[in-house]
This record gives sequence, C-alpha cells and structure tokens, in this order.
Amino acid sequence: MTEDKYIQFDDFRIFIRQIVLDKNSNKPVLIFLHDSWGCTEMWGDFPEELTKIGELNALVYDRRGYGKSSDFDAKTRTKYYLHEEADFLIQLMDKLNIPKAILYGHSDGATISLIAGAKYPERFEGLILESAHTFIEEKGKEAVRESREKAKHNSLLNSLEKFHGNKTAELFRRWHEAWLSDLLQDWTIVPLLKNITCPVLAFRGENDPFDTVEQLNVLKREISSEITTAFISNAAHTPRKENEEKVVDLCSEFLGSCLE
Repeated sequence: MTEDKYIQFDDFRIFIRQIVLDKNSNKPVLIFLHDSWGCTEMWGDFPEELTKIGELNALVYDRRGYGKSSDFDAKTRTKYYLHEEADFLIQLMDKLNIPKAILYGHSDGATISLIAGAKYPERFEGLILESAHTFIEEKGKEAVRESREKAKHNSLLNSLEKFHGNKTAELFRRWHEAWLSDLLQDWTIVPLLKNITCPVLAFRGENDPFDTVEQLNVLKREISSEITTAFISNAAHTPRKENEEKVVDLCSEFLGSCLE
C-alpha cells in the first residue's frame, strides 16, 4: 500500500509518501533522502523496487522548499544546513513513530544520511550512500559553476519546474550560491564520520563531474564500522538511473546483510 500525505510542523508542512508492505513489521524503515534538485516524484519507482527486495516498509519525503512541501523559510542558508536537515529527519521519524531506519541518500541526501548516522547512531541500522560528499573539492565547485551557467540557456530549470513549481528558481539559487560561497570554503563533515556505527554501502559513478575518488577514500579511512565501496561504470552523478542493474544488485546484497 502506498499513501501520500502531508505532515504539519509549526508554520510549514512536509509531503511524505509511505510504502507499507507490512503494517506490523518490526524491521527498520527504509527512508529515502533526495538530492539538491530532487523530490519524491523524481525517485520514480526506485523506492518501490528496493522496498520489495528488502521486504521493508519505506518513507520518501520532500524536504522543505522542494517538491510538494512548503516553501523555504526566509532564513539565509548557513554552512550547517545539512546538519539541520539531519536533525529534522529525526523529528520526522519521531512524529511518524519510526524508531529505526536504513537510509538511502543521494548527493546532499547522502551527506545528510552520514550526518544523521554520526549524530544519532542508535537510530540507524544501515546507510546506503549514492554520490555522497563530505568536503569541498575544486572539481565540484567547477561543476556547480558550469551547471549554473548552462542553466541560463538550457531546459534544466523548465524540467525542474514540473516537480518543484514556483520553488524551482529559489532552490537552484540556494544550491549554487551555497556551494560557491566563501562561507562553505572550508566545509567538511569528515570529523563526524568516526561516530558512525552501522554498516555502510557507498558508491559513485566513475564519470561523476561533482567530485573525485577521494570522497570514497575518506569514507573508507574514517568510518570504523563495516563499509563497502564501489565505482559504478557507465554512470555519472546518478548511478541508480545510469546503471540501475548494478546499483540494485549492490543494494540487494547490502540490505540482505543488514537484515540477517
């Protein structure tokens, strides 16, 4: 059963999608955290596919400012906004009575997953990280600049408007201004990684324009729990779309080991 609804938080609301295979299940809930341009609808049927493989209930949601959730608040984005999103994830889990979860995060969503896993290790039984970033790289900043300039002439923003409506320009502006600002010049979450205690699966596309292999190397060095890393061939920043078969195989094996 799939149910779409809104959850109210003070002066804003969050759009969520719950996929329930067994309402009496005691297994962790599989929670999906989208990237900086993403939302629930942009996952396609991928959450349903992993839910069936793992025989898990799942939660997908739009962060504030994305998809069908409320607009961003008026506050300027700080270097700790991903930390704030990790804290909000716990609030949402508590509101939905989710004691334990396995996180699947993409890009910014993968970074939020790492922060949440480090700050609240007792709440998570696994992290699946697609194209995570843990520190600023010049390659990534150059890719952001290139995307910003191309968006002035291509159809990117028009395609995003199908999912985000009138929030599109604001979310795109916040994305490129944050990553190119002096404020984030020394941004890193590497010191937090040692606090992660659950198993981790981390992978990236071999042609990812937004970072280098050092992102995976850092995870392998700093995370002391069991970690599996992989390069996905014929893939860039969204391997689950560019090489879905390989990603599904990796996730299937990982979920099996987490749930043994």
